Amino acid sequence: MDVGEPSGGAGAPTRDGPAGTGQAGAPAADAAMDASEAGAGGAGDTAQAPAGEWPDAAALVGGLRLGWNLGNSLDVPDSETAWGNPPVNQALLDGVKAAGFDTVRIPVTWALRMGPGPDYAIDPAFLDRVGEVVGYVHAAGMTAIVNLHHDGADAWTPTGPTSPEWITLNDPDGNVTDQNNAAVETRFVAVWQQIATHFEGHGSDLLFESMNEIHDGYGPPMDVYLTIVNELNQAFVDTVRATGGNNLERCLVVPGYNTNIEHTIAGFVLPTDPTPNRLILSVHFYDPWTFTINAEKSWGAGYPDIDDWGQESHVVEQFDSLLREYVSQGLPVLVGEYGASRNPAYEANRRYYMEYVTKVMVDRGILPIYWDNGGTLDMGDNFGLFSRTDGAVAAPEIVAAMVKAATQDYDLSAVPKP
Repeated sequence: MDVGEPSGGAGAPTRDGPAGTGQAGAPAADAAMDASEAGAGGAGDTAQAPAGEWPDAAALVGGLRLGWNLGNSLDVPDSETAWGNPPVNQALLDGVKAAGFDTVRIPVTWALRMGPGPDYAIDPAFLDRVGEVVGYVHAAGMTAIVNLHHDGADAWTPTGPTSPEWITLNDPDGNVTDQNNAAVETRFVAVWQQIATHFEGHGSDLLFESMNEIHDGYGPPMDVYLTIVNELNQAFVDTVRATGGNNLERCLVVPGYNTNIEHTIAGFVLPTDPTPNRLILSVHFYDPWTFTINAEKSWGAGYPDIDDWGQESHVVEQFDSLLREYVSQGLPVLVGEYGASRNPAYEANRRYYMEYVTKVMVDRGILPIYWDNGGTLDMGDNFGLFSRTDGAVAAPEIVAAMVKAATQDYDLSAVPKP
């Protein structure tokens, strides 16, 4: 996950990286998983949906209730465990399912796992490892989403002076050029051809998401940036469909610029798809970031030490706009990331925020997918809800509030105050 632009903010701190992972003593390198951990849904899980049973996007989203991100694992550019989380295992995904979740977004960074052009061949062992984790999700009885994650944003450099990010809106001199756009799209197509081909045999419980938070800074984007993101989304749809088989029917997830709600409404163009009604729009929501990410403010109108924006009315306005512009027009929406970091001084407000925001989304037919980076310590950048070792719930009150909001029928005004 890159830093998503708050809908009303000028910028935000990081939500990634080793700081705040809360996994003391985690190994510093990838570890091989025992075959017994893969269970029946390991890397070879390629169950196909029977003919005629592929749901359209609205039915698929409507049949899901609450999602969870496997953050700071396969999206770590260097290695799965480099940011402090242990290797992903079946027990973790079983715990997520048992807690009440039914969807897992698996952020994946491919940049350092591929060779040079023109083939950009992805390391087969890494593809298999992603497949193994998808198998864990399916074995737990949940739907999986795979994306391109830290492959693009705005030149973030996790390991040195040269950024591994390659889905760039500008060339190295900071200019928008046809040459750079063509180079990015060529690599983008090559990568998605390989991913789509590798996972073609999987059924409707696997979705592909074109990319993450592609942006250049956090101010209002130039029109050309909106166009580039739209063109990449179209290339993604065309590439996946061209691989044939189950990928002709698979639901695909496409974001707007930086997954920002307001910029999406201003410039998102739905790709043309030869398979009707199989596309889902993705946005992210971290408003206000001083509360959700930095954990330096409280939340809730009328409470002490809150920010001067991003309170309850703002939440309703943001998701009403998505309902009006997309959901009511037949395009389903998921929130691929949202959440609030832990601060012991404001845990009651965190519970209130998570229940309130989840309820607002679900009431509008929008699928919420919580960002979890594994961090279970205090203060900023600690979004962890589960032990990454055994799947035990690490934040039971937060999880209970979210599951209640996603599964029970009650009025928004009935959400308990802090």
